[in-house]
Amino acid sequence: MKTQTTRSALLAAVIFSPLSASAAELEPITFKFAEWLPNTSFATEHGANPFMAKVEELSGGKMKFDFYPAEQLGRGSESLTLLQTGVADIANVSPAYISEKFPLSGVVELPEIVQGSCSAADSFYELAQPGGAIYEAEFKRHKIRPLWVGNMGQYRILTNNKDISSLDDLAGLRIRTAGGPMALTATELGASPVRMQGSDVLTSLSRGTLDGVFFPVRGILDYGLAPALDQLVPNLAVGSFGLTYSISDRVWNDLSQKQQDILVEAGKYAMQTYCEYVDTSDPENINVLVQEHDIRKTPLSDSDLKEARAKLENVYDQWAERLEERGLPARKVIEGMQ
Repeated sequence: MKTQTTRSALLAAVIFSPLSASAAELEPITFKFAEWLPNTSFATEHGANPFMAKVEELSGGKMKFDFYPAEQLGRGSESLTLLQTGVADIANVSPAYISEKFPLSGVVELPEIVQGSCSAADSFYELAQPGGAIYEAEFKRHKIRPLWVGNMGQYRILTNNKDISSLDDLAGLRIRTAGGPMALTATELGASPVRMQGSDVLTSLSRGTLDGVFFPVRGILDYGLAPALDQLVPNLAVGSFGLTYSISDRVWNDLSQKQQDILVEAGKYAMQTYCEYVDTSDPENINVLVQEHDIRKTPLSDSDLKEARAKLENVYDQWAERLEERGLPARKVIEGMQ
């Protein structure tokens, strides 16, 4: 309750911000905003849209957006390039799709490190701001900065025509992951990871080239995957997926202090509205899958769950060791998230 009260106070502070009082002094500007997720995505509905609305409110309509959802300007793997080339001013840069450029940012993909969307977002945001370990190692060198960050909550295991009554049943299954640490997780559990963007999953499931997915529950609904799945393992979190709504330094450095302040405040507002939705909606979305789409919940037994978690400890060690060998502060980042 204390945490919820604190978040409510933060939202109230933004809503009654004195920034709006000085909107008349602002120069008009329109940002080109690239989003690879569709308009129907929960991240767009509860994150990107509130962000844009809050910016326009705080700026008195002086700061606007040309919004391009659903990969109109480029795929998720191209978001960084869109910012660097000036095709977009703001974009949803998802580190999992370009893990070679944002390896430390993949920390949110580690199994069970995201216990709550809000707590994970708060920790990652701190690490990804100037002076933070992730910003200094990654965002700074790519000349972008996150205005707000989020994650898609806990990813779970879902399969099609493959009964998962024990941990051993995962052996050899072709499981879609977003790459990075999530691929290590699949391997440790005995499955064969297949790296694939969300927009390509339905076709692969329908053709039988995938046996299952690591996916967020609400994402199953957004991408229309429910008809191609019939089983859900509800009690093991196999990672998450990070979203960083970032602006290019090229654009940021040309803004006035007031314009920058408005983007920061609106970003914090959107981060809270989004993560609170993720944290509160998961049980309801699971019920939708079960009741409306006949997807069976088959939790792992206590002994299987214990065995799985023991295996997944190796994922943390493998991930950290590889990055530490490259001179990246992976263990410091894990501690920051925890």
